[in-house]
Amino acid sequence: MSERELGVVEREALERARLGEIARRREAFARLEQVAELEALGVAERSGDRTTARLLQEMWQLAPFVAKRLVAEAADLCPRTSITGEDLPARLPCTSAVSAAGEIGEAHISIIRKTMARLDRVESLPVAEWEAAEQTLAQEATVCGPRGLQAVADRLLAHLDPDGEEPPEEDAGRDDELLIVRRKNGTILYRGRMSDPVDGEAFLEVIDDLSAPSGPDDQRELKRRRADGLKDLVEDARGPHGVAADARRDSATEAEDGTGAQDACTPAPRRSDAGDQASRRTDRPGRALLTITMDHSWLSRALADHGRYGLLDSGARVHPGTLRRWACDAEIVPMVLGSRSEPLDVGRGQRTAPDAIRRALNVRDGGCAFPGCSRRPRRCQAHHVDHWFDGGDTALDNMCLLCRFHHQLIHHGHWSVQIVDGRPWFTPPEFLDPERQPRPGGRPRVPPQSSDVPDGCVA
Repeated sequence: MSERELGVVEREALERARLGEIARRREAFARLEQVAELEALGVAERSGDRTTARLLQEMWQLAPFVAKRLVAEAADLCPRTSITGEDLPARLPCTSAVSAAGEIGEAHISIIRKTMARLDRVESLPVAEWEAAEQTLAQEATVCGPRGLQAVADRLLAHLDPDGEEPPEEDAGRDDELLIVRRKNGTILYRGRMSDPVDGEAFLEVIDDLSAPSGPDDQRELKRRRADGLKDLVEDARGPHGVAADARRDSATEAEDGTGAQDACTPAPRRSDAGDQASRRTDRPGRALLTITMDHSWLSRALADHGRYGLLDSGARVHPGTLRRWACDAEIVPMVLGSRSEPLDVGRGQRTAPDAIRRALNVRDGGCAFPGCSRRPRRCQAHHVDHWFDGGDTALDNMCLLCRFHHQLIHHGHWSVQIVDGRPWFTPPEFLDPERQPRPGGRPRVPPQSSDVPDGCVA
């Protein structure tokens, strides 16, 4: 939104659009209630269709997967009847309530159902925590888009199911693949997967650096810049001091020594020649630089207790064994939460955030703090809540991370932000939310407890 105030016509159009979407979502819930009624009455069995999903396919001319989804959603969101005929609430009562009110859409429901199904499989999870998780998801869904809600769901799973689906260390990389198809006209199509989150983090760090705009006149789309960056990476690898040249020299050495046939599974060690190593370029990317958020003693003592993970800048959880493996050849920046060893308040001494404050912002906000935004920390700017030119300090409790777009929105739009109990909260303009209810921002490492929610705010 620009600084220009909206006129009556624009506000009326926005209100019609807002109410229209609420009405459509309410109609979608009413549809689920109709499905639940057909299921409860056993209409499909009486009509010879065997299942309600099959009945819906024929009656509403739906695709099979859509019909099955509607039946499953109705089972979770609509009131039920026990075997003895007793009326029971919906399995997901909080989600049912906000869905019936038209506050959430189909994508929100899908995320909540998948998350709760995952929590159903967590052994020994107390019922009270299961119910609290469903309530948190339902409340967050009313103020977040699907992407923001998925981030909330991921944090809940990391908190309530820390073991998760972490593969054993010996299986790391087992499912990695790079599929390449070369067409007759020379076009290359490729698709791949990296299962190790640290491998993925390193890949994205390099691609993000290489795909940064070359200047204000760079009009290339992000996907084009990433493709060009990958080509630059390949070109560097093919250079005289690149990794591809190393591989060619290794192959040639094996062929001359006859070791290729004898020790095919044991490649010759690289950089064994000190003179050759000294002649290499020093400006190429060297060892990985990792920022790890975890208790450093766990890493140093090589403990791998269940539920103890390191966190990368992207928020991905990494098994301690993986971190120890990478620590052998990486520069590590340990981030200890609550540590006072680094200055987190430089007052009026400087306007830009020093490294210590920037690292703390990365950990606290996890990226752009604006609700629902998923921009990573390296694509964000440090914003002063109370502007520095107006007397605000350069301090952790007066700053938050914002991507370029949301930084401009806060400075020139109608949103406002404040830091409450160490977390950024954003207040929308009246034409988006007549009640102007503050919304939580950031992606903190641990989901907030109900007691931590400030008065007048939504958890």
